[in-house]
Parts: sequence; structure tokens; C-alpha cells
Amino acid sequence: MANEIEMIRDGGVVGAGGAGFPAHVKLDAQIEHLIVNAAECEPLIDVDKILLEREFKLVYEGLKVSARLTGAKKVTIALKDKYKRAIEILEGFKKGGLDFDIFKLGNFYPAGDEQTLVYEITRKVVPESGIPLMVGCVVINVETLLNVARATQGKKVTQKYVTISGEVASPVTVRVPVGTPVQVLLDFAGGVTADQYAVFDGGPMMGKVIDHNGYAVKKTTKNIMVLPEDNIVTVQRKRAIKGQIKRSQAICLSCRMCTDLCPRYLLGHDLFPDEMMKRLYKGDMDQEDMKKFDYAYLCCDCGLCELYNCVVDLSARAIFNYLKEELPKRGIENPYKRQEITANEFREYRKVPVDRLKQRLEVHKYMDTKFAEFDGRVDRIKLYLVQHVGAPSVPVVKEGDMVSEGDLVADIAPGGLGARIHSSIDGKVLAVEEDNLQIGKA
Repeated sequence: MANEIEMIRDGGVVGAGGAGFPAHVKLDAQIEHLIVNAAECEPLIDVDKILLEREFKLVYEGLKVSARLTGAKKVTIALKDKYKRAIEILEGFKKGGLDFDIFKLGNFYPAGDEQTLVYEITRKVVPESGIPLMVGCVVINVETLLNVARATQGKKVTQKYVTISGEVASPVTVRVPVGTPVQVLLDFAGGVTADQYAVFDGGPMMGKVIDHNGYAVKKTTKNIMVLPEDNIVTVQRKRAIKGQIKRSQAICLSCRMCTDLCPRYLLGHDLFPDEMMKRLYKGDMDQEDMKKFDYAYLCCDCGLCELYNCVVDLSARAIFNYLKEELPKRGIENPYKRQEITANEFREYRKVPVDRLKQRLEVHKYMDTKFAEFDGRVDRIKLYLVQHVGAPSVPVVKEGDMVSEGDLVADIAPGGLGARIHSSIDGKVLAVEEDNLQIGKA
């Protein structure tokens, strides 16, 4: 087991579906329940479904390794009931005697949030500011399991499955080298079809606006999405925080919708977005006022309060994210650590249907994608030194060095949480910068 953990560490495996938590740390724990997250939390992303349909044999190998390492007594694969083809494949494997349960989720948002997933399956509420491990669970993504399997075969994380969606001529899901320039993906998808647009790393709810001219695929990138400049998602993301605060002070209706549909509030956490909006009425956030907003630490950044709940187009999420940066700067720690929590009695009636959400986001016209073999040319890659939870990786190469695909180019910082990074192409190190390495084909 120790050898497998080391192989996963050496392979540079991180969570491929979220923040990028190093897998060798996540799997070095003893648990009751291993949960595979195949729920594809956001609209317009098809990676998990496609991997279950095309690569489940390899995914299952990673699942067996993960279950063995964690000593899990129960294994559950959670996916949406609408993924009929994937369910058929899983049930076919089960008939062969493979030991896992299939949990079918409704098509609601955020079904793929790990705390939501834990509650749906186990009816246990993860403590405030806690992680699933605290209730005996580990949640792991489908592509992460695929990478775990490959790592135990001696292979490194050099490839990434990515959906290219939205305003492109031919939406598609592909496997590309980590570090591939986003512009290469947009070209492969037939180019952008909108005149004025924004490009995102991620889905419409939690994706971040990027500069597609310089941005490259990370180990955590699941979706490169293009939306029109006047789309509600684009408009909200580009609003400055000062403007968000002033708008909230001026036009909040105190309707409570931001709280009543908040996934963390519905799990019983002490998070009340409407209370924050009311307190903004009183003016600026000075040191004393800041202490009144410490429950911002509980926000999971799902985006419902910003893009679905609010009838006057405000963003509690943006303000919470601002507060999560400011509170520690002012020495205000997170006091929310409650262990015994009961979910809200109305939770089952307040799940947000994805079909309705897509209408609200103006993305309902974009169709699901299919997998295509990537035949584009990648002559240059950019490998970010932070594409995982933890400290930046430390370069072990210098400008001018020749490397091959799979070679280690950045290691885990001594004594820190992090992940190894490997070259995804054969080539020459062109630059070693503060936050990235650049490699070009010789």
C-alpha cells in the first residue's frame, strides 16, 4: 500500500474535478465509505459521463486501488439518473461481481458538491468548515481514479480530458496535453461563433474568466466555455467588487431567496446570505463590522445566490469571496466548527432543477458534446506551478534543458502540501518564470 501511495505521489495525481487536492494525501486515510463523484456538477460539462462510457475499466482499476488504500467498507458511484448509457455500463460490470453500489441522483444543482453528495448518499452532514473525512467518507472524481490507475502503472499525469462548450462552432470533449494553450482548443472546436465574448475555465456557475490568449489547460481544467459578452454569467463575473457592494446596499429587497436556496444553509450550516446583505445597509465594512461577516467562511462558492436566487441581480457570492480574502488579513479567524448539524426540513423541496437553471443562465441552447480524438498540434505548453491545493511546486529544470513527456519538471515544496508536475510533451525548456514553466518542441 505504501508503494502505491508513493506511485500516486510520484505520478502527480490531484483531484481532476475540483480544487486539485493531492490524491496521495486524500487516499492516505482509513474510512468507512468511498464515494465516486460522477455527478458533473455544472451544466455544459461532459467529462465524467464520457469517461464512464469509454474508460470505465481503467476507472474501476483506480477505484479498486483507492478502496484498498483507504480500507473502505462501502463503495458508491454517484451519477445522475439521466446518464442512461453510463448506468448500463456500470450495471454490466456489477453483473460480473464487482463490488460497488450505484446511486442515481436527480438532475439538480449542485448535485456534485461533495458535501451535498455525502448527505444525499449517507444522510450525514459534514461539519461546518469540515471535509467528508470527518464523517468517514472520501469523495473522489472519475478522472482522478483514471489517473490513480495510470499512476500505479508507472505513468504520470500528462493528459487532461476537457469539454469545449458554449459559443464555438463544434462543441466537443477531448483529451489534450496538460499545459495546452486554450486558443488551440478553441481552434480545434471550430473557433468562436460570437463577436463579443468571454472565455472561462469551468462551467457557468463557478468558472473563472480567463485571458484565452495566454491561458493554458491545468490538471483541474474540465471545461473551456465561451459565452457572449452580454450573457448574465459574463456580466456578473466582470462586475468590480466595489460596484457589487454598492448595488447590494442600494437595491437588496430583503427577500431571503439567497438564503432559502443556499446549499450550505439547507444542510444546516449557519450561513445566511440575506443577513449579510442587510448589514451592508449600514455602510462600509470597518474592522468592527467585519466580525459580523465571519460566516462568509462557510460559503461554498456555488453561485446560486448570484445567478439564480436573486430577483434583482445581486451577488452575495462575490461579496463572500471578497470577505474570505479580507477576514484573515484582519486577523479574524473562522469560528464556525459545529459538529452536530441537522439538515433543513425543507431541503428536499428546494433543490434547483438544472433545466430551469440553464434557462436562467441563457445556456439552454448549448448541446451536450461527444468525445473526439484530438489531432491538433501542440508545439508549446505552459505548466503552472500552482494547479493543486497547497504550496507552489518547485522547478527542477532550468532554461535550455531538454525534457521528454513524463519527465519531472517541478517537485513538491519541501515539507509542504503539493503535487509533482511533469512535462506533457518532448521538448526544450523555454522559460522558468515565477508561476509557470514553458516548454516547446525542439
